[in-house]
Amino acid sequence: MFTKLAIAAAIATQPAFGIETNTVDTNTLLQDVENTIGDTCIKDFNTNPTADLFPTKWSSPSIKTYGDVDLYGAKFEPSVTTELLDITYHNNYKIIHNKFVNATYLLYQCGTEPPVEEVESGNHKLILEVPHKGGLLLTSTVQIPAIELLGLRNEVKAYVGNTKWISSPCLNHMLDEGEIINVDGDRDDVGHSESASSVEAFLAAYPDALVLGGPYDNPDAANTMVIAGSQENTNVGQFDWIAFYAALYNKEDMSNRIAGSAQQNYDCASENSYFLSTSPIQRKLKATTSTTRRVAEGEEDGRPTLLWASWFSGYGWSVASCPTYQSDTECEWAAACNVKILSRPEGVGNAPESLGGRYWYLSDEEFLEFGKDADRWVYKSQHWLKVFEEKGEEYFQQFKAYRNQQVYDTQGVSPNSWYEQRLAEYYVVGMDVCAIMGVDDGLHKSRWLRNIFSDPIGVMPECNVAEIDEPYVAPVSECAPIAAKLNVASKGEGEVNVKDNAGAVSAVQGFTLIASLAVVASLW
Repeated sequence: MFTKLAIAAAIATQPAFGIETNTVDTNTLLQDVENTIGDTCIKDFNTNPTADLFPTKWSSPSIKTYGDVDLYGAKFEPSVTTELLDITYHNNYKIIHNKFVNATYLLYQCGTEPPVEEVESGNHKLILEVPHKGGLLLTSTVQIPAIELLGLRNEVKAYVGNTKWISSPCLNHMLDEGEIINVDGDRDDVGHSESASSVEAFLAAYPDALVLGGPYDNPDAANTMVIAGSQENTNVGQFDWIAFYAALYNKEDMSNRIAGSAQQNYDCASENSYFLSTSPIQRKLKATTSTTRRVAEGEEDGRPTLLWASWFSGYGWSVASCPTYQSDTECEWAAACNVKILSRPEGVGNAPESLGGRYWYLSDEEFLEFGKDADRWVYKSQHWLKVFEEKGEEYFQQFKAYRNQQVYDTQGVSPNSWYEQRLAEYYVVGMDVCAIMGVDDGLHKSRWLRNIFSDPIGVMPECNVAEIDEPYVAPVSECAPIAAKLNVASKGEGEVNVKDNAGAVSAVQGFTLIASLAVVASLW
């Protein structure tokens, strides 16, 4: 890896990091349809300097939106693609652009040289050779899913901070075995004490490692690449940042397939929910527009209502506020499932100045009035019992969802997985929301959202150490389109049988809609 200060002296030297790599002829390499990966390195590139060494490229997705009409009075402009990431390709090098912090990183193929004009421009925060060989230092659990999806666990050399929040069985195993160093954290790293005292100490011992920083970390920090996927305002956009990680290892082909499959399942579940929750004439009208997902209009249309809320001690009840930064992704999940989500009315609640006025909270009285009639309640936390003991059952008995035993928390997989592994399965959560709201094919068992009355708290399985570097695959079935399966059509111009949907649902219950089972991850 080269910093801007060291690049001039390094251009004419051997590949970065002083690591000798295997080489293959350019012509042989270009016969492959996938990018250069692993330990392969270009030899004699100067004999064919115009060759495209990255035939498989990342391209931004086309994201289906909430709808054509802004239901919030011009407060929301839906994203139709990944907004904050761009990757461009230039024969033997590629440039990653993190638009959130306006930082670029130039990655050039091993065995070639970075272009002098780009180096001398001083425009890039880092210039490094790929496939990357120096290892990774992670700074957040949200970075773990992409690493595991791409089969890159062994590339992780260190983790910064308290590891009690890590839910990955395999990363915990590697931490226990000393294969991953816990920097400035809670573990006693025997044999790593000096390099584990701080990020600076770690980089002194491992100068070729990359630090993957968060969106608000310093983009000018040593050896740092900033990841800002969490700042995208759609699930698809957030997940699409897997391409950032893949680009470091020339695994764009793999990340394209993973991202494409996830989006396909997500859109399929959305279309199924819309099919089951609308009449044939509504479906016919929808087919004449570009609208795919809709946020609740607010009128009494018979759709079930969703309360998405949790308690923050010392502040109050945090509820969905669609669509704002605080809304996270619950508004989109509700829209994808064509259900109504309760959204905080403007001016209701308080926004503490101590938190910058950014987050809004409701009092017990305000929250009761707000959510008492909701059909389902998702409590986005692992602390339901704590708040239940604090407020008492008499308070919760006033909520319809509680009386009907339709309260869910986020411990279906494990207590801490929501802010880690869940990010690898946003489409599964979408299917879960549709399932608990009763607008799915009836075959999907909610994986992430746990009914607090009937479901146990999930427990992560042990790591399969023998296959520790195998890519993670979510243990769920793929979605199959209901409309295509049943080949349902309206009866004619303006003719609608009000029983059609019920019949369709009944018919679906009799079909096996699983197109194919994903391989259950043997690791987890």
